[in-house]
Amino acid sequence: MISAADTVAIDASARVAANEPPARTPRARILSVSLTYPTADWPARGMFVRRRLESLARFADVRVLAPRPWFPLRPAASPLPVPGEQLETRRPRMFYLPGVLKPTDPWFYARLLSREIRRMPRRRRPNLIDAHYEWPDGVAAVRAGRALGLPVIVTLRGKLASLGHHPMRRAQVVDMLRRADALIAVSRDLAAKARALAGDELDVCVIPNGVDADVFYPADRDAARRALGLSPQARYLVSVGYVQELKGFHRVVEALPDVRRRTGDVRLVLVGREVGEDDYVRRLDATIARLGLKSVVTRVSDGAPQDTARWLNAADLFVLATRSEGWCNAIHEALACGTPVVTTDVGGNRELVCTPDDGVLVPFGDAASLARAIVEGLSRSWPRDAIAARAAARTWDVVAREVWDVMREVLAARGEAL
Repeated sequence: MISAADTVAIDASARVAANEPPARTPRARILSVSLTYPTADWPARGMFVRRRLESLARFADVRVLAPRPWFPLRPAASPLPVPGEQLETRRPRMFYLPGVLKPTDPWFYARLLSREIRRMPRRRRPNLIDAHYEWPDGVAAVRAGRALGLPVIVTLRGKLASLGHHPMRRAQVVDMLRRADALIAVSRDLAAKARALAGDELDVCVIPNGVDADVFYPADRDAARRALGLSPQARYLVSVGYVQELKGFHRVVEALPDVRRRTGDVRLVLVGREVGEDDYVRRLDATIARLGLKSVVTRVSDGAPQDTARWLNAADLFVLATRSEGWCNAIHEALACGTPVVTTDVGGNRELVCTPDDGVLVPFGDAASLARAIVEGLSRSWPRDAIAARAAARTWDVVAREVWDVMREVLAARGEAL
């Protein structure tokens, strides 16, 4: 484990002083594993994992294993490569048991991971397993690593908050937290949650996600609105996330009538993919209709990152009434576009909206505070260029250097000079 008594919030300017990768010989062989990874039929899924790994490839040989969960009558995702994919990626099918037997997922996952590694030529076998998400990826990776004698790093990305409802999963995650060779959390909040689960002595390195500043940057708002066919007179709120109860689109919809009464023609665009919560989608649409908002609320599915950036640049405010977050990439991307944020004070959101010039935080579940913050946000003049500059400073290259530092320490502890 990396010796660190307390969580270290990584400071980019301090950690990237040496910007060149280490000597190329020998190169570490990293096998990164994640169920949350882009597929041909869902190319935006887990894009933040892919971007970190592509940048990490400056320092090590990185390959990706992205299993496709499968059960009879429930087809798996496409095994085809994603356009623009830079890393060698395998997407084998992984059997799982749905419903109450979901706690067995790590067993099938670890079995698949061990088999994949054993089948590799010895010269291509990894020095280290790099798992993304605590469940089931991290649990499975630690089990496979122990069986194969390989060190494992697990990145905690936001599933710890829901473990209270799943005691069998919780026990397995606690065991993983204590046995992994190193833990990375994408926010200080997640690191604190990990310690609350597994003990205050737990070593966790905090490495927040980056943002793709070549995609998410300030652009002319009027031009973005013309490209999207939006009204030049109205003001727009934009919310981005999966269409699921957790992300809270319905809470923003419910605040909109009050906002419109107080500020005039304000419209809402909900950008996100439906992810199987059909009952929630029906309730969301019913709420929009019941409140008489069908003409001023637009729902669009997520597209390419460039499409999301255009919506963010067209917005007066980014609003997200989410119930739980690790590190909210949508908030980070909005800020990188210079768009001020109104969001709930949950998870790592406070670490993103960290100055009054970035936006407004409201207590979760406080509808009046949410509406009031939106009205306040629409009435303010925001320093959009300064907002964008702060957010864009944290690039994926910065993140990759910090991750590589952790990996190098773990490998050095195993006697590997890299």
